[in-house]
Amino acid sequence: MKIKTVIAHGLALTASLVVLAACGGTGAGYVVDNPKPPPPKVEPEVATNPDAFRDHRGERVKIGGKFRLSAKPIAVEGAEFVIALLKVDWSTMTAPSGKEIKEGTAQLTITKGEESVSALVAQGDFKRAFGYRVGAVAAGEQYNKQRMTYDPWVELIVTAEE
Repeated sequence: MKIKTVIAHGLALTASLVVLAACGGTGAGYVVDNPKPPPPKVEPEVATNPDAFRDHRGERVKIGGKFRLSAKPIAVEGAEFVIALLKVDWSTMTAPSGKEIKEGTAQLTITKGEESVSALVAQGDFKRAFGYRVGAVAAGEQYNKQRMTYDPWVELIVTAEE
């Protein structure tokens, strides 16, 4: 009977070692811990301030050149701002000869970065904005057949302030 007891104890010891090893332990009484890899570094998103020029996806013109502005805003490269036409007001005068003279005044919004200014620029005159001269060369209206409306436009020239 002694042989059966020894075999039974040996089997019990072997079974307990198998169970301990399966549960992450060893027969020595301590647990082997496999360390987890560190989580990947998450770069914080850098908050960027809105910038009208940088974010503009429409037409771009160079500083110093004449361009026509109507319904869609235009970005001016070199001055780094965006100009939008809000409306054109008209003044009508009658000359002593009887000829009717019509002059336009453009109401503009000029946006640089997050800052925005409004400017009333009469035809043939200029205004200063953000260190640049914005001059109105001509103004007018163009008939839009699809909408059956007259859309205002203004020809502008932007130059560095002297």
